[in-house]
Amino acid sequence: MKLSYLVPALVASGLLQASEVEIVKGVPFVEIKANGKTYKIEREQRPDSYLTNAFALTSRPSPPFFIEPFKVSDKVETYGELEVLEFLEHQKGLLIDARLENWYQKSAIPGSVNIPFKLFLADSPERDKVLSELGGVKKGVGVWDFSNAKTILFYCNGAWCGQSPTAINALSEIGYPEEKMKYYRGGMQAWQLLGFTTIVPSQEAK
Repeated sequence: MKLSYLVPALVASGLLQASEVEIVKGVPFVEIKANGKTYKIEREQRPDSYLTNAFALTSRPSPPFFIEPFKVSDKVETYGELEVLEFLEHQKGLLIDARLENWYQKSAIPGSVNIPFKLFLADSPERDKVLSELGGVKKGVGVWDFSNAKTILFYCNGAWCGQSPTAINALSEIGYPEEKMKYYRGGMQAWQLLGFTTIVPSQEAK
């Protein structure tokens, strides 16, 4: 895990004020550039903070909310929060929020783009367009060349949410390289439980 060395150096020099709640020792925040914007990702600085929204729930009805396996497949890496930050900071690929748009518009991880999981399914009229935007080249009916496909990191609501695994499995079935797909299993629930910065896309668009 290699977050930028510049931030701890600035803190040590006194140019930045040390944070009460850091990401890792000596790293109070990570600055990323994505979607034409610059975001500062840090943790909530009040140690007595706790969640009061829907992500504070411990249980949800099943079906449909079963616990997802840690790994979607052997070749798809599962990420934690530090890996997500490194992915964003070093612009290693595209962070995809696989949730339905109504979830995304309320709260999302900075730097992510919303491509709902349903658009990756075989019966979606939008799938060809989405696959092309991800670097796929259509060679025939159901035949794609993903030689130049983007590296993509999926997330959804949490370990109990099947939207990201559904998208990943759909892409795998059509031949998208599994080594180019990553899975942040903790999703929005784990992200918010750790107090990380979120954005409200519905407000950013205004």
